[in-house]
Amino acid sequence: MPYEKLEITTPTPVFSWANHPLGSDETKMAKNMASLPFVYKHIALMPDVHLGKGALVGSVIATKEAIMPAAVGVDIGCFAGDTLIPLVDGQSYPIKDLGEQDQEFIVYACTPTGKIVAAKATARLTRKNAPLVKVILDNHEEIICTPDHQFMLRDGTYQEAQLLEPETSLMPFYSHIDQDGYTLIAQLYSSKWQKADGIIARSGLLGKVDELDNRPENLELIGDRIHHNHKVVAVLPLNYTEDVYCLTVPDYHNFALKAGVFVHNCGMSAIKTPFTGEQLEGKLKKIRLDLEAAIPTGFNENKEVEKSVTNWQRWSDFSDLHRGVQDLQGKAMKQMGSLGGGNHFIEVCVDTDNQVWLMLHSGSRHIGNNLAQCHINTAKGLAKMAGNKLPDPDLAHFVAGTPEFQAYWNDLQWAQDYARVNRDVMMARFKRIVEKHLAGGKATKPLLEVNCHHNYAEKEIHFGEDVYVTRKGAVRAQTEDYGIIPGSMGAKSFIVKGKGNAHSFCSCSHGAGRLMSRNKAKNVYTLDDLIEQTQGVECRKDTGVLDEIPGAYKPIEQVMENQADLVEVVATLKQVLCVKG
Repeated sequence: MPYEKLEITTPTPVFSWANHPLGSDETKMAKNMASLPFVYKHIALMPDVHLGKGALVGSVIATKEAIMPAAVGVDIGCFAGDTLIPLVDGQSYPIKDLGEQDQEFIVYACTPTGKIVAAKATARLTRKNAPLVKVILDNHEEIICTPDHQFMLRDGTYQEAQLLEPETSLMPFYSHIDQDGYTLIAQLYSSKWQKADGIIARSGLLGKVDELDNRPENLELIGDRIHHNHKVVAVLPLNYTEDVYCLTVPDYHNFALKAGVFVHNCGMSAIKTPFTGEQLEGKLKKIRLDLEAAIPTGFNENKEVEKSVTNWQRWSDFSDLHRGVQDLQGKAMKQMGSLGGGNHFIEVCVDTDNQVWLMLHSGSRHIGNNLAQCHINTAKGLAKMAGNKLPDPDLAHFVAGTPEFQAYWNDLQWAQDYARVNRDVMMARFKRIVEKHLAGGKATKPLLEVNCHHNYAEKEIHFGEDVYVTRKGAVRAQTEDYGIIPGSMGAKSFIVKGKGNAHSFCSCSHGAGRLMSRNKAKNVYTLDDLIEQTQGVECRKDTGVLDEIPGAYKPIEQVMENQADLVEVVATLKQVLCVKG
């Protein structure tokens, strides 16, 4: 449905997709948000909007030169306009030119197993006048990008450009033209060259490709062995700014540069597996018990820290975080790969085509919450000293260009990276457990992977201007962005693709949204209600999760109907297994 402009008197208007009147407390909170002098254009309220702390959950706030530390997020790394991107047509194009096309194209991406594949992508302008660094490689290539853009390391993990050190090995991308005019791509997993025609044909993205030479002999791996990596020589800060661009690659979240390396593209995570619903029969309880044994929930943490966690390179930056969390590194390491509580979940779902999906929702755990509280307290202290009369103390903010703003921005980037890796560690365990029960332990390739953040801030361009966008309980839904909108346990969930609605600041809801508080749900509903409302779902059925009963949430079908102008549905999922914190 289209939004409605709320009939309230505020310096900036409030647009709502909720399709129902706000309660008195919700209206007051909307007024408070819209009265802030640095709010840009309007406030956007998503269909799942409900009361939060300071700001409404399900709200999108764009601001100029200020930000409220009410959410944890990460900026988008990007590239200078003349950065060359190799496409599968054998040519390389400046990323700026691709961004001005406003259409899909096909790039090279790297899978978790190191296999190079063809993938659909789009490009866009992401920031104006952005600070830059120059990354110099040992193949004499130079890459101009923002300091925070993530480069893929040789082991498949990512590191920001500004944190790359000399001799760091990056995931390499090699291509050349053979004597017969074929484009050859180095397949790192096999250490051989493969004809690009074969990669394209096997991707299925172009359907039946008559113009490519796809004879069987041209789909085989050929000859020369490869033993090289690309290494970093230096990372140099630049004394000028430029408009910058980035790609969105929904299926793989990375892409190759002509310079010869792979980089990351710009919550929740879900993967579509090759398994079908029939394969789950009789196995759901065993899978749930294994998940509960392997992934700590609530306030719990891992007894041991696995290697993938200790190898995370951003632990080296822990000493740069707020002094109030300096005694928490050990706990943060043990909690990486844990679920948490509240509305966090791990779910096995089946879509309308009977395909099995794995989905989870988690964040930056204890360390992220503590970082947020430290900065919120700092912002409140500054507001008090300045004599600022805010309508709500939780709307205290930092002004761009101040040391406090920079410290907060640094910490929220770290925390958002932590949250992403936390989900990656859990999803890897989750996938292995499901593969143990459904494939005898054999590793499988996801058919689609989706990752999206909420409760975060980004610097973006809207209505032609650079703004800070805080999505509190909302998901980015730019054109072609994939997203996840889960319902309550026992309800449906949706995989969606954004429509890029400018009035919502290219956003959508992050779920169904609560109808009642947790305490009210415990008083209204009984254990029998929970058992009835989660019928057919393998999950805990005890009073410890009564506050998460489906009846405490808005009907997800209505929420989806209210945002039909924000997203299109790619897949409709039904939960068959749910693990709650």
